[in-house]
Amino acid sequence: MPNVRLINSYGEEFDLYSLKGKPIILSPIYTNCSSACPIITDSLKKALPGRPGEDFWVISLTFDPTDGLKNIKDFQEKHGLDGKGWIVAMVKNKEDLFRLLDAIDFRFMSIPESKDFVHPNLLVFISPDMKIKKYVYGVVFDKRELEKALDYAKGKAPLWEKVQRFLFFIALLGLVLTGVYTVITLAKYLHKREEAKKVLP
Repeated sequence: MPNVRLINSYGEEFDLYSLKGKPIILSPIYTNCSSACPIITDSLKKALPGRPGEDFWVISLTFDPTDGLKNIKDFQEKHGLDGKGWIVAMVKNKEDLFRLLDAIDFRFMSIPESKDFVHPNLLVFISPDMKIKKYVYGVVFDKRELEKALDYAKGKAPLWEKVQRFLFFIALLGLVLTGVYTVITLAKYLHKREEAKKVLP
């Protein structure tokens, strides 16, 4: 994740990396949304498996370059968010906004003659050392699903995934050894064939 400068709903500036040490649930929204974004926010609020600010951070981040301080403050108040553990924020400048959106591979498209956007509905789970670890898609969330995603962000990979990685390296080693064996066998065969040609009259 790029260490961009953010502004919260209280007008305070802070660096994204100042939140290091706890996982982050990043929720890209825009404040004038009348459909998915409010549902995402309210569903996330109900399904959170812990307390924002203590167990993890939540950032509702507007991706709308035209959103201002009043917009994010109104969004925070409308959804009953504390603004401390659950931060409603905007990126300080447009260049850094798109750096951050590129980092999470988030794309959106404006709808002509309206303030609405077409965008993916997702949450991004970021590790305490600021690495993107998982995406959860949808507008309604399950507490157990979020709990697993947070565990994953903390580095608690499922057993099957650890085994899968181990098996991948074994398979890769097997492939390399098979290739080496094939080359050696082929070389021996060709050598024998050449020797046999020499013996023939």
